[in-house]
Amino acid sequence: MASAITLAFVFGLIGVSLGVAIYSRRYSRTASEFYVAGRKISWLQNSLALTGDYLSAASFLGVAGAIAVLGIDKAWDGLGYFGGYIILLLLLAVPLRKIGKYTAPDALTTRFKDNRAIRMSAMVSVVIISTFYVIPQMVGAGALLQLLVGWDYVMAEIIIGALVITYVAVGGMRATTYNQIIQGMILWGAMFLILILTATTFFNTDLGAIMAQAKEMIPPQLAAELLAGDPSVPDWSTLTAGEAVAFVSMKLAGTPDALTPGVFASGWMNVIALAAGLVFGTAGLPHVLTRYFTVEKPKDARTSTMGVLIMVGTFYIMTIFVGLGAMYVLYPDLMGYFMGGQASIAQNMAVPLLSELAGGDVLLGIAIGGAFCAILSTVAGLLITIGTTVTHDFYKQVINPDASDLREVSVAKLSIVASGTMAVAFAIGLADQNVSYLVTLAFGIAASVFFPVLFLSVWWKRYTSQGALSTIVVGMVVSAVFVVARLMGYADLIGIPVLINPALYSLPAAMLAGIVVSLLTDDIGDAENFMVRAHGPNWEE
Repeated sequence: MASAITLAFVFGLIGVSLGVAIYSRRYSRTASEFYVAGRKISWLQNSLALTGDYLSAASFLGVAGAIAVLGIDKAWDGLGYFGGYIILLLLLAVPLRKIGKYTAPDALTTRFKDNRAIRMSAMVSVVIISTFYVIPQMVGAGALLQLLVGWDYVMAEIIIGALVITYVAVGGMRATTYNQIIQGMILWGAMFLILILTATTFFNTDLGAIMAQAKEMIPPQLAAELLAGDPSVPDWSTLTAGEAVAFVSMKLAGTPDALTPGVFASGWMNVIALAAGLVFGTAGLPHVLTRYFTVEKPKDARTSTMGVLIMVGTFYIMTIFVGLGAMYVLYPDLMGYFMGGQASIAQNMAVPLLSELAGGDVLLGIAIGGAFCAILSTVAGLLITIGTTVTHDFYKQVINPDASDLREVSVAKLSIVASGTMAVAFAIGLADQNVSYLVTLAFGIAASVFFPVLFLSVWWKRYTSQGALSTIVVGMVVSAVFVVARLMGYADLIGIPVLINPALYSLPAAMLAGIVVSLLTDDIGDAENFMVRAHGPNWEE
């Protein structure tokens, strides 16, 4: 059971989230307001909202936690996420805003007008990616609330689901944006405080000492695997951090240390596959792309991306030091968890455990509040994206083209409630399963579907509707096949190695399919006007 201070932080955030939704309700009556906040979000607001939208629980707890147990090799995650925003800045952010639609499928059919096959396949891709991303967040939210207040997991899921569904459906994109701004600032601030207090308490305010200590440590997850069954292993709870590190280093002399690459992603193909999946997956995530339709001017898309690069970049730099600091401070605990069959605690709870040691209940409350913010923010962004694409790309364009704004917003709210309810149901059903692979699948499909199809649509006039459809289908199929193969434990498929991320295969396959099919076909859509709109110097500036 959490302390009163921790609970105060969490329930205070819940109250703020609901208050923002109620305040924003009056701004969510038209389709433009509900979907993209009337395109009135400033570049600074969008930078902070993107930070909150993107820094999920996997980033706040997972990246630092993974570095704490596997070492510098897991810094690839943060570098990949950061690189994705550079790709967005250089290639897609401004053209997408100039196109000025509500969703990624809508942007595609601006060029390939009335092409239902493209619209439907892109819409289905948005729903699949967003669903596979939202379920792990909901599982984490339920587990966190269960840990905090001791509630039954099912009850925790219902409560957290009702909270997010309510504030997204009531307040639309404006409420989602304001909440993401608040949550993004709390996430960044929480990681900063954890870093400062960890360095002050355990390393004499010397970040260099953290790196020096990391050179002397063998990653706990690797050490636990190598020491499994060794009768000389001590009772870890009786050792100090220094004693535990010294024992493992003596027993496993010559084993890679925490600053040695390759512990997680071994071999150049795995490294490139992981980097490609993270970088191009970030650049193709539908809920991230949607945020570029909310700013007032195309130049704001560019500026907001530069802002989020600063926020996200500094955040992930902090996670490296926090993760390596946690490895040393918690070394006996982490070894005990791994060798005691409690790997999930070691992998996911390093940040809260470190926070409690460095700053007591107050910092623990801030850390748990930050994790809770990460979950709320990401789930909100995903639900608004699902609701927007189902309503605008399917209901409005296919079922009822004459629907009024009021009708469209009502259907969007119903779709958010329906998709949120299904996410809660899946999260309850998958409570005891390892669902982290769903995030891998989401990034793999995003890297293989939306990045290549949008990149080719925006930058290649010869791209055809048949090529676009081929890109979407091939990208989705190849990425899904290799993810399933990895989950089933296959080392290779017809002689092709199965890697830790499918993007090394699925992204080139999708690009190649789109290029080859485009060269063999001739329906380039409204390419001339589309290119002027996407790249014209004066369009909506």
